[in-house]
Amino acid sequence: MNMTKNSTMVVLAMLLGAGLVASPAHAELPKQSRNVAVMDTNKDGKIDRGEYLGYMGAQFDKRAGTKGYCTFEEVSEGAKNFWEQLVGKPGP
Repeated sequence: MNMTKNSTMVVLAMLLGAGLVASPAHAELPKQSRNVAVMDTNKDGKIDRGEYLGYMGAQFDKRAGTKGYCTFEEVSEGAKNFWEQLVGKPGP
């Protein structure tokens, strides 16, 4: 469980550093939302905390598989893939 929290914090820190997580409770989707709209499960044009964490949790689970944790490389690769989905080009 502690590794899960650590990995989640790494991803959130990377996204916060890139200015991708808005506050307080939800983020407006960009005009050209690309694939990030898959997070908007209630289709209201916004991503609330539950939708964001649900999506990121599913991505973590996909990368972690049955081992139950992710390596830093797996988290980094996941963040790069998320960035590419968001803006449509390779991340920084």
